[in-house]
Amino acid sequence: MGLFENPYPAAPASEWEDIINNDYAKSLAREIDRDSIVLLKNDAQTLPISKDKKVAVIGPMADGFMNYGDYVVYRSQYRGVTPLAGIRSAIGNDSVSYAQGCERWSNDESGFSEAIAAANSADVAVVVVGTWSRDQRELWEGLNATTGEHVDVNDLSLVGAMRPLLRTIIATGKPTVVVFQSGKPLTEPWLSNTTASLVQQFYPSQEGGHALSDILFGDVNPSGKLSVSFPHSVGDLPVNYDYYNSGRALDPGFVGADNNLYFGHQYVLGTPEPWFPFGYGLSYTNFTYGNFSLSPAGNVSASDSLTATVSLTNSGQRAGAEVVQLYVKDLLASVDGPNMLLKGFEKVYLEAGETVQVEIPLDVQDCGVWQGRPGRMRWVVEKGDFVVMVGGGSGDLRVNGTFTVT
Repeated sequence: MGLFENPYPAAPASEWEDIINNDYAKSLAREIDRDSIVLLKNDAQTLPISKDKKVAVIGPMADGFMNYGDYVVYRSQYRGVTPLAGIRSAIGNDSVSYAQGCERWSNDESGFSEAIAAANSADVAVVVVGTWSRDQRELWEGLNATTGEHVDVNDLSLVGAMRPLLRTIIATGKPTVVVFQSGKPLTEPWLSNTTASLVQQFYPSQEGGHALSDILFGDVNPSGKLSVSFPHSVGDLPVNYDYYNSGRALDPGFVGADNNLYFGHQYVLGTPEPWFPFGYGLSYTNFTYGNFSLSPAGNVSASDSLTATVSLTNSGQRAGAEVVQLYVKDLLASVDGPNMLLKGFEKVYLEAGETVQVEIPLDVQDCGVWQGRPGRMRWVVEKGDFVVMVGGGSGDLRVNGTFTVT
């Protein structure tokens, strides 16, 4: 292999600028980043923001460092496009005001007055909060972080003054966009009772600020979907879409938008249902599902392959992409199994008004269960009925059909 003769086969230093951090790499990072951003809430239609608006950028995660997470090159968090830099690049410095509001690791609220002034001087406020980590050297030196190797938390809420900062800016009455920038779900379900829009940007790339601004200003229609469910509270965990069936009825409680308490039983004022479920993600347009079919239809064998076909229409006014997701539910199995399982998906781009036929393959062999004792278990596709459900997420299943294994 030549490992001893040529142990360090790196490119010459003279070529580094051409092959590392080049225009193609930056463009790809920006594309991947914006495709992974998830629009969680937009009922007041604050997004997308018109580029002729004045925007206040607020929050401890908005500037000063890149929120990459850990396992990154030493001090790389101080290189890259921050949310503030991305927004300024998109609409110009004169249209952007900035206030940090608070430090991410502090309860100090002395910067709130500056943040309020920035929000009041703008048409829209964008508040960037979340979790953070550091490169390994800083982590092992003991610098503060809320995610990362050997960093554990007992709560998934925002820390320090970040939640009070959000409440304060929303209370100004200015249209507000909250951006979660984090490496894990955050539990701030009180936001559902506000008019604020909510965007999830998991730990970004070096082009994170540009990618975020692409979404905020509508240059790109959001199409990201959650790869994990968001609980209402850490006490509700585990919250997963593929939960095992239970004989007990669900009786959750909640704190209403009217601030009244609505009591349930198993969770009293909580719920095992997610705040945002696996596969969830909104768009600036709407998608309509219809004309679902399975081929072959009816009876199949364990060795057969099926094709699920659904008609998908962009029924809104903007072009956009939808991730069509296929889930399978085994109606009766000899062993306890998940309520349903994701078995396929297809991302489809549609112009406004366009309709396409989306096909997703399904191997019946993938719909089995493990039977037997430990050490002697075998994968078996049991006879019986299976329901195929298709939609925009595990909590948004629009059409379905059934096949029978004989």
